[in-house]
Amino acid sequence: MSPPTREIHLWRLHQGRQEYTTDVVIVEEPLEIRLAGEPFQVLLRLPGLEKELTLGFLYTEGIIRSLSEVITLHFCGTATDPLLPPNVLDVILTPEARARAGRRHLEVAYSSCGLCAKEAVSEIKATVPRLSSTLSLTLTDLAALVARLPEAQPLFHATGGTHGVALASPDGATFVSAEDVGRHNAMDKAIGQALLKRLDLTRLVALLSGRISFEMALKCVRAGIPILAAVSAPTSMALELARELGLTLVGFARPHRLNVYTHPERLRNLER
Repeated sequence: MSPPTREIHLWRLHQGRQEYTTDVVIVEEPLEIRLAGEPFQVLLRLPGLEKELTLGFLYTEGIIRSLSEVITLHFCGTATDPLLPPNVLDVILTPEARARAGRRHLEVAYSSCGLCAKEAVSEIKATVPRLSSTLSLTLTDLAALVARLPEAQPLFHATGGTHGVALASPDGATFVSAEDVGRHNAMDKAIGQALLKRLDLTRLVALLSGRISFEMALKCVRAGIPILAAVSAPTSMALELARELGLTLVGFARPHRLNVYTHPERLRNLER
């Protein structure tokens, strides 16, 4: 597996002083996902947890609905050439899942579709069920989970170049985390780990190191995760989706402060 960081040389300027020195940057490489040998998707990602990333991606894209729909999952080429980076992964799915992959299309062309937020959410509501999880936790529980997110981001502290996502039970006994150059990849890696561990996603809270975009909210809804808390702000389309599909969104989450935007009923001691 490729190392997650790489040493580079650079010129650093600080308070009028210049030096030629070294630093480390995060590695970004492509991962090609093939379905029964046919090219399907290329993801730019941080090396590591490739199988988990693939499973999480297929799950949050609605292609697989459970791990039982994956027949085999293996790297290409590494059996004959151990020095070949594991950048191609082949998946064989059940006929039902393979048919979904064949019908796959973007529900919303996010940057240029011309739809307003309400129309985009209406399109998604036709195929994605509303969250029905009864999971709840106290504000104290949530603050404790948020406080643990930085310790799950060693590569960010070393390079400043990654996003982090964790999935946790309210009591913190379950805490699965991942880092990646893309927040969507980090989410898929964490979800992929949860699937392999046979965890019930409807009983977990998602914690995010960055902002809450429409895409991140949609991944949670598709995975059945009822609560998403992030250290930054949500977008307007993420809020619209969360309101309509039952997702609790919490932004600017810190140990001693947070904003609750949607479905506050899952936070037990919040005064309303």
